[in-house]
Amino acid sequence: MKKTAAILAAAMLGAAVLSMTASAADDNLVIAVSEDIDTLHPMNYSTSVEAMVLNQIYDPLIYMNPDGAEDPEPRLAESWEVSDDGLDYTFHLRDGVTFQDGTALTADDVVFSLEQYQKSEYQGSNVDGLDTVEAKDEHTVVCHLSQPYSPFMLGLSSCHIASKAYYDSVGEDEFAATPNGTGPYKFVSRATGSNITLEANEDYYGGAPAIKSVTIEVIPDSATTAIALQTGEVSFAEIESSSLAQLEANNAITIARAETSGFSYVTMNTEKEPFNNPTFRQAVNYAINRENVINIVYDGEAEENSNICAKSRFGYSDDQPQYTYDPDKAKELLKEAGIETPYDLGTILVAEKYEPLATVIQSDLAAVGLNADISVEEFNTYIGDLTSGNYGISALEMTLEGDTQQLEMALMTDYIGTANNARYSDSAMDDLFNQAKTETDSSKRSEIFNQIFTKAQDEAAYAVICNPDILYAYSSDLKVPEFLLEGYYYINQFSWN
Repeated sequence: MKKTAAILAAAMLGAAVLSMTASAADDNLVIAVSEDIDTLHPMNYSTSVEAMVLNQIYDPLIYMNPDGAEDPEPRLAESWEVSDDGLDYTFHLRDGVTFQDGTALTADDVVFSLEQYQKSEYQGSNVDGLDTVEAKDEHTVVCHLSQPYSPFMLGLSSCHIASKAYYDSVGEDEFAATPNGTGPYKFVSRATGSNITLEANEDYYGGAPAIKSVTIEVIPDSATTAIALQTGEVSFAEIESSSLAQLEANNAITIARAETSGFSYVTMNTEKEPFNNPTFRQAVNYAINRENVINIVYDGEAEENSNICAKSRFGYSDDQPQYTYDPDKAKELLKEAGIETPYDLGTILVAEKYEPLATVIQSDLAAVGLNADISVEEFNTYIGDLTSGNYGISALEMTLEGDTQQLEMALMTDYIGTANNARYSDSAMDDLFNQAKTETDSSKRSEIFNQIFTKAQDEAAYAVICNPDILYAYSSDLKVPEFLLEGYYYINQFSWN
């Protein structure tokens, strides 16, 4: 029986290898994702998987690297001008661009799309600063801002441009279910909970993609994804660090890492004692053994960083303070804060997915005399308690992608109740972010961010731990470009060797 099973397994593996080879020859690609989508609405989506799929189907006016460090590149707009006062952005559209249903792209489509973003529940921040938008003629669009807004172009580079005529003809539901863009891939079909199929747009203005057919398989279990990569059933996937060792041992698989601005952190409710004392929060920062957290929770696949600003992000400086592991310093600061140890901190509130992180933090805090239990809640209940301030201390992860200005959501008074989980409020901090928003000189803006992150560190607004890497695994026969910050990828840049 064992011999029969072994022969069967070998046959299955051989078939998988043949399938993988045939896949390469046929210009097909199978990608695994960990969760299904809820929508393919190009302006009102909320998950990274939805964003990935939509990025293959739709194009923006311009493209910018996520770190904002390079000048914009043309996409649907081939050129643009900005008025001297920084209030009017004029874009000139490419000639001959068509949507995947064959209709021509016009300025009216751009106006429609950006106005949809202004209404979007989830993606409205991409057009922050935009007041009105108008079509000057069939191929010219002008965006009017109410005041200069430095991150405007970076936000605009994330805006998908869709067809107004298509929306008007099919309605909201069909528009969100059957996308019709100008991008390198066409939507073919979706089997809910199972897969999404795309095909190459041979008329793409940027050139027909080398990969002709794409199947995006929904595989929630990371171990199953790792097996599928090894058998060749899947050729590309984002993976968990727990699968890394076995996949790295397979020469037929390549591992790639992408930096992210997302951060793992401890948040303390600054409206409650003792967390309202900056000296106490500094003590917590010194109590955390970040290297140990990275090794245990992230299997070493993260960059140590106590700064809310990732090191690869505009505005970060090595001159900004960093917290290191120093339990003796933590104990000194606790005494300075008037804390007699052992001290009962109460409960570390977390969602289930963050329990391993909380467990390591709990141990570090106990080592300096701060004792705490861990309370685990269902994710949505947890988010409700976190955003309403119904907690004392918590551990979790957060990503605020886009321009560095997005970090205002964690530090400005206006965002208490949303992403400002520490409920941190400081008028000087609010003023600095408002200055950064309207400063158009990059060197001056960098200095403002330097003040912001120095202040955030001095006051220990958060206890940031690290920036976890995004991990990808793919067939070594697949040619994939280097991943940028946030790990964005575009399948039309892939090809089989």
